[in-house]
Amino acid sequence: TTVPVVGGHAGTTIVPLLSQSNPGATFSDAERDALTHRIMFGGDEVVKAKAGGGSATLSMAYTGAEFADRVMAGLAGEAGVKECTFVATDKVPGAAFFSLPVTLGKDGVDTIHDYGSVTAHEAKLIEDMMPDLLAQAKKGVEWAAANK
Repeated sequence: TTVPVVGGHAGTTIVPLLSQSNPGATFSDAERDALTHRIMFGGDEVVKAKAGGGSATLSMAYTGAEFADRVMAGLAGEAGVKECTFVATDKVPGAAFFSLPVTLGKDGVDTIHDYGSVTAHEAKLIEDMMPDLLAQAKKGVEWAAANK
């Protein structure tokens, strides 16, 4: 099962689009809320489980390796390689950076897609997280500029 995750990479900025899961699935509001929370804050659960002695490094490493594999597939000419990634974009009003679905190809990112149709619940999550995402992106840009 795949679920597009848009927004950012920290807590509330992580927005799973459960309505776009493949294969499709339906959830009660309680199930949706619980699953959304686990996706958004799963990394925090790992830190707590490790009593502050680490983070979800294995999950991040696995995801990084999977993403690198997909990038390489696109660079090798495989058609239709689509992944979500944090990109500079004008697809989301007010946000210079956002995690969105992209199509990868021989030159890297061929197409940046919008996040498509979302439920009212998902739209509210996106709206509510925007101030945090904008602040985090600004901090990242400032750090990069200061550390060239």
